[in-house]
Order: sequence, then structure tokens, then C-alpha cells
Amino acid sequence: MSRISIIGSGVVGSATGKGFHELGHKVIFYDISKEKREALKNDGYNVANNLSEALSQTDISFVCVNTPTHNSEQDLSQIFSVLQHITEYLNTAEKQHLLVFRSTILPGTMRNEIVNYLEKNCKTKRGIDYDVVYNPEFLRQNSSLDDFFSPDRVIIGEDHAQLSKILVEIYEPLTKNIIVTSFEAAELIKYASNCFLSLKISFFNEIGLICQHLGIDHKVVSLGVSLDKRIGKYGTEFGRPFDGMCLPKDTQALASFIKQNRIEPDLLEIALNINKKIEDLTSESQLVSDSTETHS
Repeated sequence: MSRISIIGSGVVGSATGKGFHELGHKVIFYDISKEKREALKNDGYNVANNLSEALSQTDISFVCVNTPTHNSEQDLSQIFSVLQHITEYLNTAEKQHLLVFRSTILPGTMRNEIVNYLEKNCKTKRGIDYDVVYNPEFLRQNSSLDDFFSPDRVIIGEDHAQLSKILVEIYEPLTKNIIVTSFEAAELIKYASNCFLSLKISFFNEIGLICQHLGIDHKVVSLGVSLDKRIGKYGTEFGRPFDGMCLPKDTQALASFIKQNRIEPDLLEIALNINKKIEDLTSESQLVSDSTETHS
């Protein structure tokens, strides 16, 4: 049994912590929101009143704070706010601690921002007193706990061997599909997964617009294509832009990131443009969607 703290108890943090609790681990939650802390406490979970309390009672911390996108740029302010408090704790801690980041972050963020910040500001030594891994989440907003218990895969990013052993043991009851790789590969796997879904949704929205123009039943076309096992049903319904907490922000952030690396994000730009077109048609009531899909 591991002693686990959850830092950031929103959709991802709550599902992660509740899942580990059901697996028999000792879990304590923390969130800056008193409302979230009270809700978890009322449900019978252990809750810390501050971050130091959560860290001091545990050996592994899962950081699950938001990384929103503003003006197509990723905002890491919540990550750095948590890092400041973690650093203060680590500078006086007398036991080892493993920091596991679950937040969606662009390639290079773990190594260049998070690890760099900790090594510059911690008096204690990484690899001896504390260490860091990346473990992106693949949880849908409306079925996060179910998704936690039925993962298609678990991705663990590290920068030196054997560090992932603890996490592999924790996740093995859930799946054998555990991939251990570099920080950067793990970061990109998360973005590539979400952006592929955005591309798929935009593609089928464009097919739907073609159907509408030609007087063809878009439902039949979507069904006929989605029955191909290589394609599947998700994202093939016409009439809804990709929305939710993740797909729009992640697609915008990756497109911007690619541009900064002097690569043209051609497909991502097309997906975003089609999505804007569907949003505009929907808001102008020129397109009434009967799609029941949730894109999150």
C-alpha cells in the first residue's frame, strides 16, 4: 500500500485519488478550493487543509492542476504555484518523495521548466531526496472514474531508469499496457492523442457539410464509415464542434507550439478552422445538431 497525496482535486485529481483509494492505497486530497475539500471530506475521504500537510503525510504526490490555454499559449501559472510550495516543503523534508505530474504539458516542459525549477530552488538533491516523473491522464470529463479503472494504456515519462518501477507496480492491477518512455515522448503522446480526436471530429464535420450540400444523409454516411473497426464511432457524428475542457485548448496549444518550432501545423490549423466554422453555423442556428456525443 502506498501513501498518496492528490494536489489539485478537480476532475482528474478526484478520479485519480478515488481510484487509488479503491485499490487500497492511503490517499489524502488537497485543493486550493475550500468547496472541493469540503465535498471530498463529506464523501468520507481524507483531506488536507494545506499543501504541506498533504506532502508530509505521504510518499507520492500526484499533481493534477489545470494548464489552461490563453491566446493559444499554455498557462503554467498553477504548476509554478504548486512548485513553489513543494520546494518549500522539500527544503525541510526528512524523507524521500516522488512527484508525479498528471497535468497536460507541452513537450519539453518537464525537463526545461519543472525539473529545472526544482533543481534550482531545492536545497535537497533530486535522485536522492526526491524525484519526478510524468504520468499524463486520459480521462473523460463525464466518465473519469470509469476511465481510471479501464485505461487503454498508462504512460510514464522519466529521465533515468528504474524510477518508474513504483508507478508500474501501482498501475499493474489496472492494465498490462504500461509504456515507460522519456519525458518528451510522454508529453507528446498526450497531445497527439487529443489532437487526433480533434482532427477526426473536424474531418467528419466537413464530410457532414458536404452531405448537407449534396442532399445526402450524413447519418448513413457516418454509420457506414464508423463500422470500419479501424475507424470506430467516436467523433463521426456531424454537427458539433469539438469542445469540452481539453480538445480545443490542447489543439490550439500544440498548433502554437509547432509554429514556435518553425514547423507549419497544417492539419491542426485546418481542424481549428473547420471547428470555428461549425461553431459559427451552430451559433447562427444555420446548423441544428442532433449529435449526442460528448467531446472531452
